[in-house]
Amino acid sequence: MKKLILKSLLFLSPIIFPGIVIEYLLRLTPNDYKVKSAYYAEHAKDIEVLCLGESHAISGINPIYLDLKGFNGSHVLQSLNYDLIILKKYQKDLVNLKYLLIPISYASFTENLENGREKWRVKNYFLYYDIKKIQNPYYYTEIFSLPFQTNIFRLTDYYIYKKSPITTDSLGHGLEFMIINQKSLEKTGEIAAKLHTATDYDNWKTNYESLREIISICNRKNVRVILFTAPANIHYVNNLQQEQLARTTTAARSLASSNKNVFYINLLTDPGFSDNDFYDANHFSESGSRKLTTIINAIIREFEKDRNSQRQPALP
Repeated sequence: MKKLILKSLLFLSPIIFPGIVIEYLLRLTPNDYKVKSAYYAEHAKDIEVLCLGESHAISGINPIYLDLKGFNGSHVLQSLNYDLIILKKYQKDLVNLKYLLIPISYASFTENLENGREKWRVKNYFLYYDIKKIQNPYYYTEIFSLPFQTNIFRLTDYYIYKKSPITTDSLGHGLEFMIINQKSLEKTGEIAAKLHTATDYDNWKTNYESLREIISICNRKNVRVILFTAPANIHYVNNLQQEQLARTTTAARSLASSNKNVFYINLLTDPGFSDNDFYDANHFSESGSRKLTTIINAIIREFEKDRNSQRQPALP
């Protein structure tokens, strides 16, 4: 038996050894998940405003425009159940957290990362956030999570062409959404709306319950949750299915009305945003992120006034 195993290993060694080397190099390659995980490890105690969520938050919330110390912990297609997992992982370290920002997008309750179009991204939470609740071994490696050719391109881009894979700044805000690279608003609006329109509501309960648990955790920690539906370009808004949109905003309003620590604002059709504020029909350019973050910051300012006014004066 031992001889058979040894022969098998020798026979497979031309495949196994290169695979191990590729896996090792891929894990050494920088990525946004590594960067944000490292930020939590070092600075979680300093965060007063944390933004979670998906790409609308990455492009839309820029912490430099917040009065308080903020961090953008969102990732592409990060669904509400992963927002919950991240909050649970770091809640003990977020000792100064006052506000949690959660985008409520058109697809927030209907999309789930694990069964979505880019489910390969789940491996990043297992590998770089050290989230071990993920049971599927498909997500335990870099090399098996993406096509082999894609991984080779990733290696050559970084190790040969010296292209940085990092797409966010030091506070987690997206760097790729530049007005100079603006895409067709009409085309991206139609494509994105179709992509985000659900064929069923199978993921609704999981996402809704995840958000309820997030709210519950924040309530215990005296953290206010600010839910926001971000502005979108008219070419995106006009292609949305009204039933799904209504169900989404109704759910958000209901959570806000039934939880004292929750505030919801719907900015989907805010007239203060022009075409130049969008990178594509549902993501923000530099000016758009500044406008959106400024609006959120104004809301936080009002809550801070209330918070400070309720403090008891110090005894002499």
